[in-house]
Amino acid sequence: MAAPSAASSAAADPVATARMTMDGNMIFHPDVRLPLPVLQPGDVRCQCGAIHFRVPSPTPLGVYHCHCPECRRQSSSAYGTSAVYPVRGLFPLDPVLRSKLSVYIRPGARSRTGRDMACYFCTVCGARVLHRYLKRRGGTTAAVRPRPDDRTGCGGGGDLGGDGAEGTEATETTIKSTLGEVDLEDEASYDGTTLTIKGGLIAGLDYSQAVHIYTEQAVVDIPPGVEQYPGTPPESR
Repeated sequence: MAAPSAASSAAADPVATARMTMDGNMIFHPDVRLPLPVLQPGDVRCQCGAIHFRVPSPTPLGVYHCHCPECRRQSSSAYGTSAVYPVRGLFPLDPVLRSKLSVYIRPGARSRTGRDMACYFCTVCGARVLHRYLKRRGGTTAAVRPRPDDRTGCGGGGDLGGDGAEGTEATETTIKSTLGEVDLEDEASYDGTTLTIKGGLIAGLDYSQAVHIYTEQAVVDIPPGVEQYPGTPPESR
């Protein structure tokens, strides 16, 4: 008698877990159970669960769907979603949480403000978690030379925050300058009183008032009737 196939085993067990292999074949593991995490509204959790914390305030200051090329690249999707929150209550980061995060410094040459940005991501699954502006305006190298569509990109999630720097265009001097390492544990290295957390990681996030920005660069249709701007929203100009 032939052994039951993986598909028939999965069909016999409705709670079987389906795993996708790299070649696209579905492999069913009927004996494997992956319990769903119990999340409360405001819980932030990465894909693998290594990162788990609470948002710093009950309600975000704003939610943005950004269609600029930089946000498409960092989200690996048609647009990036960011929720803006106050820094206070989350920074300085808890040491245990900080130990599970790596940081990519996005060069300011790639945004319209010219400010470098600290982009925190999970060291295990690689999920982008949060962004904070830095005060420094870093330089460009051959590896990060701005592409033609980059200088019209947003600051990385709504462009909110900053001490008088928002809306400041990067100059050629700024782009060509080079700076050394930045101390990410020093609050003085950061700019502004807000940060952005990636929307898809926030349980119970209300998207009903989300604003679409940089729609002139959108690669998908914008829903009719939503608040939208072809570039930077008015509050961050």
